[in-house]
Amino acid sequence: MDIQLKKWGNSLGLRIPHRLAESFGLDETSTVEILEADGALLIRKKMVAVSLEELLASIPEDFRYSTDGDDFTTSGPQGQELL
Repeated sequence: MDIQLKKWGNSLGLRIPHRLAESFGLDETSTVEILEADGALLIRKKMVAVSLEELLASIPEDFRYSTDGDDFTTSGPQGQELL
């Protein structure tokens, strides 16, 4: 696929076709990073760090831990474990 670069201030810009943007989960709020690798440019979506508050807020209210680990979490040391 050929894409024409365009002048954008003192830089060059390129448009990412809708089909590609959609398939990589890109939208106007996405951040990408550009890397140079073996004489080529690599463009990839930059992963956004999620805060602990956001992560905890994403847990459904009806979530319950499985009971198969109860023995592990409630038992005391059995030998020479480092705590």
